[in-house]
Amino acid sequence: MTQYFTVESTSDHIRILRMGSPDKPVTVLGEPLLRELNDLVDELSDDKEVQGLVIIGAKKDFALGADINDISQFDTPEETRDGALKMQGILNKLEKLPFPTVAAIDGQCLGGGLELTLACQWRIVTETSTLALPEIQLGLIPGGGGTQRLPRLIGIQDALDLILTGKRVSGKKAVKLGLADACVHPTQLERVALQYATKNKDKKLMALNAKSLSKDLPRWAAEHTPIGRAFVEKKAREMVEDNTKGFYPAPFKALDAVFDGFEKKLEKGLELEAKLFSELAHTRESKSLVHLFHATTAAKRNAYADAGKAKFGDKVPEQVGVVGSGFMGAGIATVLADKNVRVLLSDPNKDSTKRALTSAYKFFAKKAKRGRIKPFELSQKMAHISPGLNTQGFGSADVVIEAVFEDLGLKQEILAQVESRAHESLVFASNTSALPIGKIAAKSKHPERVLGMHFFSPVEKMPLLEIIVTDKTADWAVDRAFRLGQKMGKQIIVVKDSPGFYTTRALAFFMAEAALILEEGSNIEEIDEALTDFGFPVGPITLMDEVGIDVGIHVLESMTEAFGDRIKTPAGLDSVQQSGRLGRKNGKGFFTYEGGKKGKPDESIYDMMGQTRQYKFLPAEDIADRCVYVFINETIRCLEEGILLSAYDGDIGAVFGLGFPPFLGGPLRYVDHLGAENVYNTLKSLEERYGARFSPPALLKKHVDAGTRFFPDEK
Repeated sequence: MTQYFTVESTSDHIRILRMGSPDKPVTVLGEPLLRELNDLVDELSDDKEVQGLVIIGAKKDFALGADINDISQFDTPEETRDGALKMQGILNKLEKLPFPTVAAIDGQCLGGGLELTLACQWRIVTETSTLALPEIQLGLIPGGGGTQRLPRLIGIQDALDLILTGKRVSGKKAVKLGLADACVHPTQLERVALQYATKNKDKKLMALNAKSLSKDLPRWAAEHTPIGRAFVEKKAREMVEDNTKGFYPAPFKALDAVFDGFEKKLEKGLELEAKLFSELAHTRESKSLVHLFHATTAAKRNAYADAGKAKFGDKVPEQVGVVGSGFMGAGIATVLADKNVRVLLSDPNKDSTKRALTSAYKFFAKKAKRGRIKPFELSQKMAHISPGLNTQGFGSADVVIEAVFEDLGLKQEILAQVESRAHESLVFASNTSALPIGKIAAKSKHPERVLGMHFFSPVEKMPLLEIIVTDKTADWAVDRAFRLGQKMGKQIIVVKDSPGFYTTRALAFFMAEAALILEEGSNIEEIDEALTDFGFPVGPITLMDEVGIDVGIHVLESMTEAFGDRIKTPAGLDSVQQSGRLGRKNGKGFFTYEGGKKGKPDESIYDMMGQTRQYKFLPAEDIADRCVYVFINETIRCLEEGILLSAYDGDIGAVFGLGFPPFLGGPLRYVDHLGAENVYNTLKSLEERYGARFSPPALLKKHVDAGTRFFPDEK
């Protein structure tokens, strides 16, 4: 009795295996499915009547890879290696079947699913299929033969492009690479696969053998001679070092597996792959990235869906009003138009609106140039944006997003204008980064329809959306914002209303600490380098210039008003602002700028930060500790106060919105890694030296006393 495979047979003795997980909407290659596949392959090997085999997905997607939970169950690298070897053994049996084998691929074919197809002689894909080896994004390498079979099939350089990035390729691209043998319409997939099941071909993995490469001698020389491979490997390692800055071990292990394995017979290469895979599975980096995978998966569940469905069914907002065509408003409108949402863009400043439309056009033109959209789609995308000088036509919008300057009175005025024309289910969202939503909604006629949608700059690139809800916000209104955020492709967290919410509050404490260290005597480069060496993409001083010095100071003032002496900001920042410095946007900040490019630190900043300031060396570790621990402390406090609804949300917000190093998993996962007691003791030490902002929260002390973790189910 098969559970994961339905077995069929044609009149000419071709077996069809329809693969699908019975208890899940998608197919994953968990241990039970692989065990069943192993038994079926053994039966097929002994059946003398079988003339060919087709493996096809029984669900929308072919397979989404191995079950990450199975991997997490292994306690030691040795157990993990044995698990990888068992999967490899099953696929080796599939590869050695004495008749043609065909993988018929539609939808997503990822990770272990793609490795399964590589063990087949033929791969037929559809125009709607997507193929990838995304293990690198979990701090792993393919463990089911991907680092060995793929380079032998399509060549080392093309294989590395997929293995090192986890990039997804379409069916047509897969054929072009040599990864697939034919690309067909989904309705023709099974018919064509059955035709291929009658064809024999040399089962050696030599699609890029010397004969075919003779048409491309430079590539042949680079991949099929020891000197050429050594050169390619050297360049690949340099690229990986530049891209990862040494924080991620998986890309280096991938290079070891590919280049060392290519020199060996397939069997020995697979053993090497299993060994390297098992070593990575037990690293802090991989565990942290797997943690983020679980966190983002959990965050996709819309807790407000029932309330929205009761009112609107499954309907997603189709028309959105955006008030303000500045940098943020323009970005929001562009992303909405890109997702085919109709946008009403309002701004009394015609020049600002013109710049917004120009920015959107450049965004879509770049996508067209890269082949991500058809040329004719550029005009279609632009047609989704309808500019105007006021909110006159906003009465038909499903959601209105206000993205104007951080002025409470102005935001309240815009809300009143929108409400005067709104229908009964229109949701008003403010893109404020710090003002409490409750204050914005204080004069609202319908506060249950008001919430925050905090986007991050640039909106076109930054993945996070922070939805802020008050005690009065209706669940159906949150659902509207959540569905719209999902439509925009954003990673979403929902937080409770408070000054700075979560992300702005944590970031404010982080940047304020860096500014204090600057005022105390450390140099700009030392501060930035300490945090980039820790793993942040940019240092906090650079970040102030990127955010805008005026915006940063406004936020710090708001935080000071809310938290008093718990947040300490240097007086010297006022002098910096009064000098007319706004940061990158006016080419004048903590750094010098020429032609829009950041240069060296502006030495005059040191005088502005205090006439009596003298250079004082502070070790990089101490700089990083002060900035990181104050960040961690506020994250824990936000969870303790109920601003964060889950620990997962704290890590998602920090990593996807604020640049906290992904290889550490987020501030709360990092606490679990260090140990709550160690973090508590460090905070106490910092509190004694620097003050109340480092005072450990009661929630952290609770974990210390109980010996518990923020994520007790994770190893």
